[in-house]
Amino acid sequence: MRCHVQACLVAGRLRGRRRPPEQPDAALQLRGTELCAQTLARFSQVRAACGERALLVTPPSPAGWVWFEDLRCAMQHIGVAVLRLDDEQGLTPALVRDFQPTLMLGLDTHRLHMRLQAVGLDRPSRCTRLLIPARDVAASLAPLTLAEAQRIERTASGAGADMLLSLHAEPFMQRTVGAWLALGKPFVWLPQSASPFRDRPHGVAREFDHAHLSVANPERIRAVWHTMRDILSRHRGLFGERETWGFGMPRLPVEAHARCQAMARVSLAPLVAPLLESAGDLTQRVYAAAASATFQITELSPLTRQHFDADELVAVPRRPHAMREAFEHWVDDQAGREQVARRALERVYRDHTSLHRAVQLIDDVQARR
Repeated sequence: MRCHVQACLVAGRLRGRRRPPEQPDAALQLRGTELCAQTLARFSQVRAACGERALLVTPPSPAGWVWFEDLRCAMQHIGVAVLRLDDEQGLTPALVRDFQPTLMLGLDTHRLHMRLQAVGLDRPSRCTRLLIPARDVAASLAPLTLAEAQRIERTASGAGADMLLSLHAEPFMQRTVGAWLALGKPFVWLPQSASPFRDRPHGVAREFDHAHLSVANPERIRAVWHTMRDILSRHRGLFGERETWGFGMPRLPVEAHARCQAMARVSLAPLVAPLLESAGDLTQRVYAAAASATFQITELSPLTRQHFDADELVAVPRRPHAMREAFEHWVDDQAGREQVARRALERVYRDHTSLHRAVQLIDDVQARR
């Protein structure tokens, strides 16, 4: 299937009509800059008096790095003392003694449990432990592994999480990690968001018809094939990343993604199948594109309209040709696209930045301790 996606991409580049570059709306760019500055000012030091000291142990994945680095920047901006570690090996008794965390966030793994034991955080204390339970969706119906059962037992005994944390909403978590939720620990949902420190409008010409930047995995490959193949084979676009797909653009630093999306008339954001079946996540790309004033088409999930209205985000149902039909309706309608992009820009800065999420995290934890 990956080879078929590549063949479609090549066909589109050879046969796709070359549309003239579009110049971005200068007023829209200016509005994005204003909203970014206003949001940063509104949230500056708003939780400086909360007394929290947050220790972030970065999950071992590119998505985990983006999430925790965005959270680190946001917490620092709202006035919370914060320290991010690249992995659990940095969690040492000296660091805990010197930093004196009141919050610790990390992925629920055997290695982190062992580090908690090594530094004396394997028991209830003034440091609230928020751990992220994670299990592959494909394995969600399989019996727990021995390691998973041991972590759940440790958590039940007080040696693991005090609270459970996830980017995914509770219905999705019930489906994938229900055994963790059955422990009765408080669950904190911290949805994806845009970063005002990184995701902002770029005044570049739109030289391509579409853009899609993602990491290839089996679910993502199926989503792209089912939703985008007709678009890829008929229109010229940006696609990546080469390191996991085997073709397309080379891997870009995350701060370059918004600029790359801005070079296309339409950003395409299909969802993997599990996110269509239960309320889980919209993916970080959706929020980043909105904050970058980039028009996008995604798929309709049980979560979509909780975060964006129909006139703010074009979301189509998963059915044959739905994304292609929406794409062909919008690709040559610059004025219409910019109206939708403007509304999405306003919404994301009103409700869905990493600063909103950082405040939510602090307030939720303090309310539920």
